[in-house]
Amino acid sequence: MIDFRYHLVSIVAVFLALAVGIVVGATALQGHVEAGLDRASKIEEHQIDNDRTKIKDLQNEVAGAGEFAQASAPLLLANLLTGQKVVLVTAPGADGSTISGITSALQLAGAKVTGQAQLQPAFFDTSASTENSLDALAVKVAPPDITPGDQNAAFNLSTETAGQQEAAEVIAPALVSSDGTDLPGSQADAILSGFAQQGYLQVNPAKGYTAVALSEATLAVVVIPASPPASGDSDPANQALLALAEQLKLQSHGVVLAGPYPGSGSGSAIDELVNGNTGIAVSSVDNANTEPGQVMVAQALSYLLAGKKPAAYGVFAAKVPSPAPTPSPTPSSTPSPTSSTKHKSAA
Repeated sequence: MIDFRYHLVSIVAVFLALAVGIVVGATALQGHVEAGLDRASKIEEHQIDNDRTKIKDLQNEVAGAGEFAQASAPLLLANLLTGQKVVLVTAPGADGSTISGITSALQLAGAKVTGQAQLQPAFFDTSASTENSLDALAVKVAPPDITPGDQNAAFNLSTETAGQQEAAEVIAPALVSSDGTDLPGSQADAILSGFAQQGYLQVNPAKGYTAVALSEATLAVVVIPASPPASGDSDPANQALLALAEQLKLQSHGVVLAGPYPGSGSGSAIDELVNGNTGIAVSSVDNANTEPGQVMVAQALSYLLAGKKPAAYGVFAAKVPSPAPTPSPTPSSTPSPTSSTKHKSAA
């Protein structure tokens, strides 16, 4: 008969054998494992070194392109926009260096920048109270030949931003015109003051201009935020910006939607414009935080003045104006003040 002591000795012997096997096996394999891990580590280190070199080369390439664009801008842009006035419309969170770079490029092209119209965060609120407030204000200050809301059905935009769309129809003619005289100064002042007093808009005229003078602009650049909205392309902020860009287009000779590269990708207003189904057609530049992109903004406006169709330019679009606008020995033509029925046709 096998007693308990026999079972205990057997179990101990089994575990001892396992332990000895593990020790012997680990000792025998250790060299092979270490050698394999060492080879894998060296391969990874080599790949990392190659990637760092590529990144450095790309950074140098980008820096070189920027320096070239900066040095060449006076020649590339000469007289492209001479005789034109441009207003900048900026969204909350727009990058300051992008705005100043675009302004410099426009001035090098011969344009006069009349100032900035800064949309405030309150403008993008979609609560019922804000929508009602924007609707009531738009109706109150609208010019006689514009009925806010008439054009909302023309575009595939969310009804969530109906108030912003109606406001855009009224704000646009107070910022731009096709001949510089479409809207009386008193009416433009009433519109801009009305939206400013309720915290939806802040107007900053350039030196030598008044707030009313912003409506003399014949072209516009809308600068999107430095970062895309968290909720993506269909975010109400994108919808509101696109609505305003389209209204500015209808009232002027051309509009460019511009943004910095980090803020122009997936989920941005530019992405929604290019890849969405809004039915809105304005030009865009997705790398306007760089010198080449800023030059491209001015060139895109020049293309629109020449009667070209709106297009997407920049890094994501992998496209530049082709053939690129060439410097002109003479200034671009300045529209002569004439009577216009544009508001009625656009409404």
